Amino acid sequence: MIAKVTPSFLTGSIQAPTSKSSMQRACAAALLAHGKTIIKNPGQSNDDRAAVEVITALGAKVYWIDGNLEVVSSGVSPHSDTINCGESGLGIRMFTPIAALSKQAITITGTGSLTTRPMHFFDEIFPSLGISIRSNEGKLPLQINGPLTPANIEVDGSLSSQFLTGLLMAFAAAGASNVSIKVNNLTSKPY
Repeated sequence: MIAKVTPSFLTGSIQAPTSKSSMQRACAAALLAHGKTIIKNPGQSNDDRAAVEVITALGAKVYWIDGNLEVVSSGVSPHSDTINCGESGLGIRMFTPIAALSKQAITITGTGSLTTRPMHFFDEIFPSLGISIRSNEGKLPLQINGPLTPANIEVDGSLSSQFLTGLLMAFAAAGASNVSIKVNNLTSKPY
């Protein structure tokens, strides 16, 4: 077969879906915002869908309208005692501190390879934030009981900037003031 390619000009525009990390972070922010948030052109990956299920389990009302995602929330108010993050590493690391804002005991699960990934940083940090935690030797499932109480902490940033994202969002939602998170060895600075 011979294929001939000739120079040409293309015109038009496309609306590309958001990245998985941006979509999941937008879902977390929408959960913590009081009121209505519209996420335009939301992603549809398995991780994105898991994030939508997590925020729904944590109290948000979610509507798909004209290809957009409308999230109505009054903050973390769980409708379930279990949240499933699917296979999303970002989801488990970011939503666990956010879920800990609740006084309700919550079990956090996942599927596939997520069940074998180390999550020991939760065991190390959560007690200093007033959160009781039980894990399967640093792996899923995690059983947490908050509420998270912001405090000065030190975090190893080489372990997970995703966990740091969740901590920062949870601290802000808890109305933290005059506390700091000292981060050592930050490896994923762009995030």
